[in-house]
Amino acid sequence: MKKRMAQTSISLLYALREAADACDERMTPICAMAGLTLAQFNLLYLVVEEKRTRLGELAENSRCVKSNVTYLVRSMEADGLLEVSADPDDRRVRHVRATPKGTKALRAALRAATQLEKALRAGLGEKAIDDAAERLMAIAHRLDGL
Repeated sequence: MKKRMAQTSISLLYALREAADACDERMTPICAMAGLTLAQFNLLYLVVEEKRTRLGELAENSRCVKSNVTYLVRSMEADGLLEVSADPDDRRVRHVRATPKGTKALRAALRAATQLEKALRAGLGEKAIDDAAERLMAIAHRLDGL
């Protein structure tokens, strides 16, 4: 019985990786059409849609080390996609905000991504997609807690 459980777990983890890779393959050209890389899209999504503003919080929520997020934020700031400012109460804390250009690029990518989601919903059904999204987020939260 234990051997079967291990195979099931490995199958789940493999399926998650396959789904993530397939999603990345479709999202990369969508992001490129909006003038973004996939990493820039993900960071802008956190800043705009999830209202994450502190640099440390962005690193935690993007599952990247702070130095990588700092590099990406600086690059996006140079490209005019983000603005970075010090917290007036604590100069060690950096706040990150999307510029109008960054917000516009994110909105363009999200509009294009809507077509991808519609195709998934048409192929798999509304309930299946909603259930999958809920379960995937539950898996992500559980993995974060391990």
